[in-house]
Amino acid sequence: MNVKKAIVFSLLVAAGTTAFAQTSNVRKAKSSLQKYEELKSAGSAELGKSNLDAAKEAIDQAIAHDKTKEDAEAWTVYALVNANLAALNNTEEAAAAAAEGIKKATELDKENKNAENIKVAGQVLGQFNFNQGVAAWEKQDFKTAYASFDNALNFLPGDTTLTYYSGLAAIQNQDYTNAIEKYKQLIPAKDFSSHKSVMVDLPKLYLSAKDTASALEYAAQAAQAYPNDNDAAVQNIELNLIVGNETKVISDIENQIAKDPNNKALYYYLGIAHSSANNSEKAIEAYKKAVAIDPSYSDANRNAAATIINSVRDELNTLNEDKGLSNTDYNTKLNALKEKIKEALPYLEKVVELNPQDVDALRSLKGYYDFQQDEAKSTEIQAKIDAAQQ
Repeated sequence: MNVKKAIVFSLLVAAGTTAFAQTSNVRKAKSSLQKYEELKSAGSAELGKSNLDAAKEAIDQAIAHDKTKEDAEAWTVYALVNANLAALNNTEEAAAAAAEGIKKATELDKENKNAENIKVAGQVLGQFNFNQGVAAWEKQDFKTAYASFDNALNFLPGDTTLTYYSGLAAIQNQDYTNAIEKYKQLIPAKDFSSHKSVMVDLPKLYLSAKDTASALEYAAQAAQAYPNDNDAAVQNIELNLIVGNETKVISDIENQIAKDPNNKALYYYLGIAHSSANNSEKAIEAYKKAVAIDPSYSDANRNAAATIINSVRDELNTLNEDKGLSNTDYNTKLNALKEKIKEALPYLEKVVELNPQDVDALRSLKGYYDFQQDEAKSTEIQAKIDAAQQ
């Protein structure tokens, strides 16, 4: 994301109103500040620097004078002047003075006569801190970037862009606690342009913080908020599979497949869910559909083969435990299992084709040929295993 995007503020300086105390230095400061604002609005802020310096000199005297040192108007102008100085000269000292001015003006302005101009000072100071955060981000100093963005929020509370950037900076700094806090603040902001990203990424942050329960909770919220979004749906499915909610999630996967029938991953997840719920036949069917969409889908090929082989192995174990069978009946049933396991062969071969060095897949393939009592093929695969392990 490009964090250079500027936040545009409408700056307001009420010139010529009765809101300002009519003392000499406050009037001088106000007049000089207005001249600076006019030049800044025309894109010539640097040309107005002398006006801003003059405004500072006058307002510094005003807040030190007995008649105006407790005047809300004087402190409002003081905040405006220093906020603009901080923005123009990129100085922390002026920013600190502006923050002091905002605090003092707010305390003194009992009748809210200066509320609009105090707000403007906060906007300018918020912009200054935002710019500081951008500069730190570009240097990859994400800890400082987070602090600057977060400080900007003190003056621009509820600003969704700043809140989002604060969260992003915290993520980059692996500060998942603050990242989660910022992202959660954005959940009600449904009109925010990155709202979907926030909703989908929040469960990932909880996983990074090793809070699986909360990850599952917010993944469900994301899927509910964006029911037609594949990323949100798949994430909810994955997390339910992680925590063992296979049976519960099967219907969710099937509903998503109905919306996105060519999504191979959804059939793969359905296979995992059915397999975990001991529905081997349905699991194999799901894996086959994933492979039909993408014949080179290695994981689906592997799981299809493994599920078929495991099913045959279970039947073989049951067969071996039946001591009452005659040799003829045993051999008949064993041959039927040998025929049944052939269904796994093309999937095993595909996994090996996709990755000839996959020792686990090679061992499974050798086990298949051992079961079929094909010594030549078993020896051939063993040679490949040995070569892969060298």
